[in-house]
Formats: sequence, structure tokens, C-alpha cells
Amino acid sequence: MKQTESVNLSAGYRATLEFVIVPRTSITFDAPGVGVKVSLKNPMSLLIGVPIEGSCKNYPPKDHKCGLTWLVAHGEKVLSYPVDGTVTMTVDSSGRFKVKVNGEDPQVDLIAQRLMGEGKLGYSITPDFPHADPAVLQPVIEFNNTCDLTVTLPEKRLFGELVTFKPDFALIFQRADLELRVVELDEGSTEFALGPPTSVFTYKFNALRLSRSWAIGFTDDTCRQLAELGEEEAGGYEFSWQLWGTRSGGQPTLLLEKKNFLMVPKPKLEEFKLEYDPSLEGTWEVSGKISGMSPRAELRLDVALVQPHSKEAPPLDYHPTAVQLALEDDGVFEGYLGERHWFHTLEAGELPPVPDFAILSLPAAARDGKPGPITPYLDFDDTKFSLFKGQALSWDLDADWICSYEGVSMLPRPARPKRRKSGINALSAPPPEAGDQKTPLTFEDMWNDLTSWEGIVAFMYQDTKGNVTVGAGNLLKTVEDAKKLPFRNMDANRAATPEEIDAAFRAVTSKKAAMRATEYGCRPTIALSDQDIRELLRKRLESEFIHQLREVVFKGAFDSYPRCVRRALLDFSYNAGAYALTTKRKELADAVKARNWTLAAEKCHLGTGHEERNTWRKALFQYAATLEPAKKS
Repeated sequence: MKQTESVNLSAGYRATLEFVIVPRTSITFDAPGVGVKVSLKNPMSLLIGVPIEGSCKNYPPKDHKCGLTWLVAHGEKVLSYPVDGTVTMTVDSSGRFKVKVNGEDPQVDLIAQRLMGEGKLGYSITPDFPHADPAVLQPVIEFNNTCDLTVTLPEKRLFGELVTFKPDFALIFQRADLELRVVELDEGSTEFALGPPTSVFTYKFNALRLSRSWAIGFTDDTCRQLAELGEEEAGGYEFSWQLWGTRSGGQPTLLLEKKNFLMVPKPKLEEFKLEYDPSLEGTWEVSGKISGMSPRAELRLDVALVQPHSKEAPPLDYHPTAVQLALEDDGVFEGYLGERHWFHTLEAGELPPVPDFAILSLPAAARDGKPGPITPYLDFDDTKFSLFKGQALSWDLDADWICSYEGVSMLPRPARPKRRKSGINALSAPPPEAGDQKTPLTFEDMWNDLTSWEGIVAFMYQDTKGNVTVGAGNLLKTVEDAKKLPFRNMDANRAATPEEIDAAFRAVTSKKAAMRATEYGCRPTIALSDQDIRELLRKRLESEFIHQLREVVFKGAFDSYPRCVRRALLDFSYNAGAYALTTKRKELADAVKARNWTLAAEKCHLGTGHEERNTWRKALFQYAATLEPAKKS
């Protein structure tokens, strides 16, 4: 029991002070049993029971609610995994306790808690009891479950070359569904992945766990179908691979990831021309060259003839009129188009026919039986070549044709659209110790924290829940909300009209949810400027989130908290909603009001968003606990 402390009162001051004496509590864990150690070293199940028992002092004999967190150490890095469900610490009259989850011994999930490779398991509990500190068993229970992929890259980084993935999985992982995903992540300012990125290649390992190959840029190893890639990837692609695991009845968990394991230049159209050369095959000889494509891809090209000066009506669709050509090993393609006739040469003074031009498409880019866009797969000099859509030259990124040299000089082309180039790039979230812990948060502080997780998308898109969103995660419930914002027509370099905003909003809602942001882009580009994105976030922070935290939830105490706590609270509110701390997450607010930063760290987990964001937010509270250790009573 602590000794009585003195309280000094000024002369003439009269008051009544009430004191509550709370005995100091303590918890001592029993050493992990042999059965648990054996089960973790040689697991027979993906779920392993871990009895948690021990002795405690000054806890009344009853069931106490508590928080339970698994601690998983890989080397010096320790990850925490809060346990869902009803967790109780049952204390008997002798001071012995047992921890139960939904009435059963706690179970660690090898997949969800990523118990793979070499590491150690520990845990912590935080009783819901006045002035009780968390009790921690540092990671000491060893595990060693092999889970790895060996990746063999081709000598040449070309579309169509094979990448081989060789698995090395412990036998226990045969009980899990393991899926390999290769993804291409866009890094442009308007190209932030929302939720899981679109996979360009997926493969579920079977019980034999055999190696699997993937043809770069395609959906499998056959090169029949090009994968869905971003529209405007400048120069090349950066591919990452991921290994996802799912236990029966569990949720998919990202087990392994290797970012940017492969960088591949975009195939490029070097040459494409049409020449008058009448023969049995046709009147016009078409030829060209594409670099960056492997011979093993055996790529096929659809090439058609466009006759803008013909008296006959042009076809509504050029695909039925196309001739299919093969791309040779050196990237060259050749063929004939137009009317067939016997060989002949022009006589003196005879003029060749009015010149035509050719257009080229990629059958392997087709989607659901319809022609697919060409820009994701083919780089080209747009001063020499042009996209072709309908019956005209175009800048539309969804165009499925590209025309030869002759077309650019023969037909008028619209002015080049003024696409958004300035962009705002999201950086990694600053660490918990960043900045003076006693100074006010600036807008730049809040901007850097929030945009590192929310990303910045200048045009409208759907988030993972199907909500139309823009900027740094700003929800647009209706088209009227969208019309209140200063959207611009970036292609025409002017303010967007209400009709254009309405059309863009409807175009976004007509698509499925949780795709990458780039997949919601359309022409004309109706987007916010960089300045407007920042100003929109500034106004929302001041009027909604900072006001709610400062004036409503913590009633003047908010600014007294360490900077890391204020950052964590702002991020939590922005992610969960401005009123979450006064409704569904009051336990976090109570922990903060008590300045119990350790408990706050346990209570700040959200089931939405990325797990890395939860870990970062928890680290902010944990850092506060090092600045202001919990007071002992």
C-alpha cells in the first residue's frame, strides 16, 4: 500500500477531498507448458490452444474482462495481433487466474498471426480493472514453420518471358489455401491502390506444391491473354508478388510479399507504315516493328486498312475487316491489305491510288469478347503515331486501335488534353517520435499523416465499400455533394459543368466497387486540382474532426496530450468517423482521458483499413507510454 501523500491548501480555503485507496495489482504468468512448446514446434493443426494461467494479487475473485494480444517475434521485429471475442480473466479465491476467449482456452492461428519461418510467440493481457497495467509474457515460445517462395527471373526482361515460383512450405500449410498473386502497383499521383490491388496473375497451390510459371504481362504462362494493367504506366512496370493464406473458416492473410521484384519496360511500337505495293495478297504492304516482346509470346496483331477518301461508307467496326499478322522473333511484322490483283508497275505518268493508312490492335488485350485498350501494352511516340477510335484520331486511353505514320498527317487530330501532371505523392507515415511532443499540430503534420494512408486521388472513384470518394478519402454521398466541389475539366482546362460532374459521378457508380483508382478514370477527366484537394481536407479537419476532438470528446484536454497521441486520435477519427469516440468506441476515449496510453494502444484497433495502419496507430500510443509512464496507485 502506498504511503499517505500530503496536500497543501491555502489559508482560508475550505473543501472536502475524497480519497479512494486502490491496492496495487500484479500478475505473474506461469511458464508455458511443454505441450504448448511441442505443439508450436511440430504443429498438427493451424489452430493451437495456448493455455494462459498464473497468479495475481489484489484482484477480486470473479471474471474480469480483459484484452488479449498475441506477440509474434521475427528476429528483433515484434508484431502484435489483438484477439477478437469475449476475453475474460477468471480469478479464484486463492489468487490463481485463467484467461478464456469465448469460454475456451485461447487459440493462436498460424495463418492469421503469421507463425511462419523461425520466431517466438508471447502475449499480453490488459485487465479492465482500475489502475491495472498490462501484463506481458515476452515472446519465448519457439516456432519454425517453413514458408517461402524461390523466384527465378528470366535473363531478358521482356513481355512473355517466364518467371518461375518454387514453393517451400512446411507440411502443416497443406491444411491452408495458399494463393500466389502477382500485382502491378501504380505509383502516379492519381493512381493509389484502394484495398487489395488488382492481380495480373493468380495461382492456388495444390497439395503437391509444384512450381508454377508466369509469362510476364500475361494472365498465365500461355501468352493468350494480356493481363489488366494500368492505363498510363510511363516507361515500364514494377511487379510485386504476394502469398496469401486462408484457413478454413478464416479470413485471407498476407503471409509474404516482395515489392518490385521485377521491373519490365513497356513494349514499344518502333515502326508502323503502309506502302503502295500491289500484289496477289493486296494493294498495300504494311510493315512495322515492336520491341520489348519475347519471341515465346508468339504475339498476334490485328491490322486493318482505313480509306478516308473512299466513296464507300467506312465500316462501323474495323475488326471484321482486319488481317491477323504474326510478330516475328526480331519484333518485325509484315503483311498485305486491300484489294488483290496481279503484279504490275506504274506506267510513266501514272499516279498511285489516293493514300490510305493502317491501324493496329492487339487481340490478346480483349476483355469479355470485346476489343481491349492498346495503351497499357504499347508505348509509342505520339508525334508519329496516334490512337484511333471510331472513325477518327483520338487521345482516348480506351481506344483499341493505333494508326500508322500516314494517319497522323492525313486526318485532323484533337488538341492534346491537358492531363494532370503536378500530382501529390504520398510518403510513408512519419514515425511516432516525429516532432516536438508539446507543440501544436500543424496542417502539414496532419496532411502527411492522413495522406500517407488515405492516398490522394484527384478524380471520383469507389472505395472498398462502394462509396464514391475523391481527394484524400472524402466521401461524396450524392451527386449534389459532388457538384458543391470545384471540379475541373482537366482535358479542356476549365471549370467542369454540372452536367459533366453528373456524368462523371454516374460513370463511377456504374462500375463495381474496390477496384484500383485508375480503373474509374474516364474522359473527359473531371478532377480536383492539388490546391483544392488540400483546401478540402483543411476545412474538414477544422470543422469536423479537430472541433469534435477538442471541444466535444476531450473538452479542452486534447491539446495537453503528447503530439503522438493527438496524431493517433486524429487518424482514428478520420478512419472510423468523427463521432466514433463518443458512440461505438467510448472505451478508447475513456483510456485517453485517464492518460492510460498502454490501454489506449490496445483499444485503438479498427477492423477496417490496412493492418499496417493499425500497427502504426498503436505505436503512437505506445510511444506516449514511454513519455508518460502509467502512475502507480
